[in-house]
Amino acid sequence: MTSTRSSVVRSPRGLLRPPKQARSRKTLGRFLDAVRELLDEKNFDEISVTEIAARANSSVGAFYARFEDKDGLLDYLGELFSEDMVSEIRRCESESGCQDLPLEQTVRQTIRILVETHRRHRGALRALVIRSLSTGASRPIQRARELAKPVPTLVEQIERRRAEINHPTPEIAVRLGLEMVASTVRDRILFPGLSVTASSSVPITDAVLAEELARAFLGFLGTDTD
Repeated sequence: MTSTRSSVVRSPRGLLRPPKQARSRKTLGRFLDAVRELLDEKNFDEISVTEIAARANSSVGAFYARFEDKDGLLDYLGELFSEDMVSEIRRCESESGCQDLPLEQTVRQTIRILVETHRRHRGALRALVIRSLSTGASRPIQRARELAKPVPTLVEQIERRRAEINHPTPEIAVRLGLEMVASTVRDRILFPGLSVTASSSVPITDAVLAEELARAFLGFLGTDTD
């Protein structure tokens, strides 16, 4: 039973591997869509497997044929987030001339990717963060750490333009600056009600958020911007 579940949604190395059969892919997709919809309506702890199966027009048995439990589905959604971000980074790198872009454009693209992927996976990411903070279990904490896997690639992209960084310690500036940006993106998108400026009448769209964070990050790196 366990090996069947693993073969459906995970490879032996823990990487994403969609099921081969079209029918199984559609069923998996319905489960993912169902829990995403439910996460827009309520907290993860309030969602039951029975509810997920009903929303997906499937069965509880079909759910357990694919996931060990409800947390397993949430873990899978976390992997989808990481894969999405890595895919976006690779797509950017593969574009003509992308690797030759100046620091300013690289930072803007990096932050745009952070904002867009967090927005696309908002419900699952919020549930993962809450779970990692509310339990001392190793699995949720390890999963939270794995969400940061794409970060070294983002750091590498920026450090390639090190000659354009005027901060006295570029290595620290890139990592700390990116950490501050990522934390702001996470808080503004996943927990907007907790923002100290949540009651402000000035709207902050994702585009504005990305632009202003890029401006702040570039300033921290010691890069002149218009």
